[in-house]
Amino acid sequence: MPAVYESAGSGANESPRAHLLRSLGTALVCDVLDSLGCRTSFLGPRLAPMWRSGPLSGPAFTIECRPAADVPGEPYGVLFRALASRRDGAVLVIKGGDAISGVWGELLSTAAIARGLAGAVIDGLTRDVAGIERAGFPVWATGTSPLDSAGRQDFAAFGEPLEIGGTPVSTGDWIVADDLGAACIPAAHLDTVIERGLEKMAGESTVRDELTAGEDLGEVFRRHGIL
Repeated sequence: MPAVYESAGSGANESPRAHLLRSLGTALVCDVLDSLGCRTSFLGPRLAPMWRSGPLSGPAFTIECRPAADVPGEPYGVLFRALASRRDGAVLVIKGGDAISGVWGELLSTAAIARGLAGAVIDGLTRDVAGIERAGFPVWATGTSPLDSAGRQDFAAFGEPLEIGGTPVSTGDWIVADDLGAACIPAAHLDTVIERGLEKMAGESTVRDELTAGEDLGEVFRRHGIL
């Protein structure tokens, strides 16, 4: 895989970049991407955190599911191969294969934690939310289902480009997710997004102080261009 997995200890949220992106949040990240001409960064309004895990960030590792008419001879085989190696700090980005069965759950979360993964963003449904929360694995999904995916959808490919909510996602791009949803940062823009995001965060702090002091909203905006 590309050298984007910033292993530091057991992974995930110890990466300096991941820490900075979590502090910025999706709104600031999307604002900066807009200014760079990347206006399709939001992964869609259906994605939401399945429990109050706090923000998530890390390099994307993509997995695609497709509809299945029956249980395959090697169920989950692609997933087993995808998770055969450690991927410290990565965020699984899963494209679900149907809209009724749960493609994720507690035991997969347990396995993902053991492989150093930071969390999962799923364009599809999950099971076992209480167990996932007990395991401490951050998951964003479009909803929940009690139905098993076996015979309904199957893991078909990993590491390939996907489209989630109209936004392209490739392995090595970066994901940021919080209570507003999830966004994708193209890998080529990562450091620029962090640099400009921190600048905008400082500017917003100044604007907040001036508005708190009662200054005119229009004047403040004209001075800083931030609202």
